[in-house]
Amino acid sequence: MAAGVQTVLDGLDFTHTQDILLIIPGNEGVMNIREAVAAIASGKTISAEALMESLLEGFFVRFGEMKATMLAIMLPVLLSGILMNALSDAKNTLKDMSRTACFVLVFVPVIGLVVNELAHTRQTIIQMTSRMDKLLPMLLTLLTALGGSASSAFLHPVVIAASGSMVFLAREVVLRLVMCTCAVTAVNRLSGGTHLTRMAQLLRSAVCWLLGVSFTVFLGAMSLQGICSASIDGVAIRAAKYAVDNFVPIIGGMFSDTMDTLVGCTLIVKNALGAAAAIALLGVLVSPLLGTAASVFMLKLCAALLEPVASQEIVAAICDFARTIVLFFVTMLCVATMYFLLIVQVLLVGNLTVMLR
Repeated sequence: MAAGVQTVLDGLDFTHTQDILLIIPGNEGVMNIREAVAAIASGKTISAEALMESLLEGFFVRFGEMKATMLAIMLPVLLSGILMNALSDAKNTLKDMSRTACFVLVFVPVIGLVVNELAHTRQTIIQMTSRMDKLLPMLLTLLTALGGSASSAFLHPVVIAASGSMVFLAREVVLRLVMCTCAVTAVNRLSGGTHLTRMAQLLRSAVCWLLGVSFTVFLGAMSLQGICSASIDGVAIRAAKYAVDNFVPIIGGMFSDTMDTLVGCTLIVKNALGAAAAIALLGVLVSPLLGTAASVFMLKLCAALLEPVASQEIVAAICDFARTIVLFFVTMLCVATMYFLLIVQVLLVGNLTVMLR
């Protein structure tokens, strides 16, 4: 079996994946895709304990990097609170100027944080798309080698549609709506006379609905058609195996057994490559997701600590920006989940095709 797996690996072209390096939790060293596939096919597993430790460590590291931003948000609010108490008998004009200056000083680091999250989200989507564009064709090639020609013929345009329409929607439409939400939130909270709370809520709802509807349509079409194609492939392979067994004299049975062994080795490599593709996807996704989660937690913590001493308007503004940054988290997660389910679909269709033999 090991020789058959090595034969299948030698038949795959890994030259265009040399820049993809993986770290499998629980295993030492950095691996390329070929080494990772060989390791997973040989039985190496991911350590859940090591994975959780690395996630927690990454979160606290990213949160520790935001101490300066947290200080830049909290210090002006504290100084403003002291100044407002000192100006309790002053004119309303002076109080309004102090309030406006406090909002501006707080909004500068917060908006800078939002812009950084926008850049990280866009870059993460581009990197995920680049890695999946390299790995999914290899998975489809192995699916075809298993006899899933109909499934591969269907899933190939689905891959193009996924990497095209869904990524374009997330990167060019959703991210622009999120930045519009940020701008509306800033104007709504900065201006005492302009009320745009409902507009900000509408934009946030539009982002969630847009991602949810497009994701649901994609998932439904891919699941139904993929299962039907797998059934067709399974019946066709079974008929071909029966013909070889019964109509080719003497060597038909031997050839059929050899084909079964080769298909089994190809199935092992395909599943190992799917696991490596999922790890490659997580390798791009984990750090930005942890950074975004740390940013949201930092803003929520600032709002909680400032609530006893700050005005309700500025606390509400910080919470609104935290809800806006959550949309970046949701966008990255939706794109990653779409790719992850596409990988799982290819694996399940291949396994179902072999099972129906």
